[in-house]
Amino acid sequence: MAKTKATDILSLIEAEHRQVEKLFAEAEKAKGAKLVEQFNQIYIALSLHARTEELVFYPALREYEETEQYVEEAEEEHEEVSVILEEIKALKPTDSEFKEKMSELKETLAHHIEEEESEIFNAVRECMDEQELIELGQEFQEAKAKLMPDIEAALAM
Repeated sequence: MAKTKATDILSLIEAEHRQVEKLFAEAEKAKGAKLVEQFNQIYIALSLHARTEELVFYPALREYEETEQYVEEAEEEHEEVSVILEEIKALKPTDSEFKEKMSELKETLAHHIEEEESEIFNAVRECMDEQELIELGQEFQEAKAKLMPDIEAALAM
């Protein structure tokens, strides 16, 4: 069924946040090969989400004085998440560190998501109109589709 209403970037980002939270909940119950599968899904989802935000959302935030202030910290948090993802990728699910790193990743993300959905989204809604948010949403989806093969290749490395 085709969507009649175009999706704005904030709704897309929020939906991705919920998806990742769900993946973490499933990973917490998983073991062995299933845990590896869950981590791989988290790796792809987070890497894709971060790169797409950096290409589409953050440049838009820089255009407004009210939102520009959030970009640097958000990029630093993305970098932190990226480092933890690579650390986990190098581990086996049986390593004692694996679950610790997954917990660290989940906490880091929870902070980032909470900040983004409250402070940043509120500031964005004050600066950008619905049309701009919808156009950014389209750009976000297009950029994400283009990035997918690269992210999947990075996971395989």
